[in-house]
Amino acid sequence: MVEVRTYEGDAVEASLFVNRIWGQYYGAQGPLTDFQPRLLDWILFGNRLATREYRLAAYSGGKLAGVLFAEPIRLRLGSRALEGTYGSWFSVDPAFHGRGVGRKLAETMSSRQRERGSALMLGCLADGSAGERFWKKTPGTRTFGALGLWLRVFDAAAVARWSTTAAERALFTLARPWLRGSAPTVDTEAGIRPYRPEDLPACMALVERMTEPVSLGYGYTPERLAHQLQYRDVPHTLVLERDGEVRGLVNYYTLQMNARGPLTIALVDLLAFHDSVPRAEQKRLLRVAMRDMVGQGANCAAMLRGPCVSGRLMLGEGWVPWAGGTRVVCMLPSPDVEWPASPRVFTHLR
Repeated sequence: MVEVRTYEGDAVEASLFVNRIWGQYYGAQGPLTDFQPRLLDWILFGNRLATREYRLAAYSGGKLAGVLFAEPIRLRLGSRALEGTYGSWFSVDPAFHGRGVGRKLAETMSSRQRERGSALMLGCLADGSAGERFWKKTPGTRTFGALGLWLRVFDAAAVARWSTTAAERALFTLARPWLRGSAPTVDTEAGIRPYRPEDLPACMALVERMTEPVSLGYGYTPERLAHQLQYRDVPHTLVLERDGEVRGLVNYYTLQMNARGPLTIALVDLLAFHDSVPRAEQKRLLRVAMRDMVGQGANCAAMLRGPCVSGRLMLGEGWVPWAGGTRVVCMLPSPDVEWPASPRVFTHLR
């Protein structure tokens, strides 16, 4: 018999299980994210706002059969701010196929969301994945357009060696003379420094201004933003200070993707500026951040494209549009959800 209850393990055990299951499903299809314990600790297990009730596990005879984890978030839906969750890491051991493990996990998550007033679970699904096939069959699921990426290559040779298809390897090899490699030069770092806790009110104002165009996606409270910007050595946040006020920020973390060997990627979650910051100063902060990413061992950087980021800024600093192969999905919605007609999406890749 399969029983679904609150997950009993820690970030290390979750990392081992999720990586093993995703490897069995997708190992032959393309790049795999290495969900290291430090990342799961930051997002879930060490996040005091991420309550245990949204970390679900299916057990059978004392053996872990599947997991579905979600983080409570402030959800932006239309012009409203609602309670929601961000779900990911959905994993079912193939040894338990045909026993309704995924369905039971989804039903329990839906029940717990309703008990806590959550409107829906937001997530990202890879095109053609087992997760996409499962959630499309789940009542109420809504999928939206593809999520493209901004890609900035620091080490074209490493990216070419790592790429999973001959076409991509050829592209990165041929494009090496035109790709801006290594760390960008910066004339001065004056006014750019690491984030400090006392910067939180100004950073919150920048993020609220940045997400004004959003009608579907991830929202922030001051408490959640504080955790996003600073937690142990996982996120890296730089701020731009002008006349004693924080007027810009960039927030990223590094993760490892495995394909033809490992590749370290700097994934940018937040890039925000006050309206008064000129384009030259925006470029300077981004350049300093990119140099910091290279210092952290990143071979390339990526950021989701969307309504919150200036395409002109990204193109001017050597970032190129890239197909993300994922799309945003809204799962387990409450019956009274009112969907925006043409959603402008902001989310994170997890």
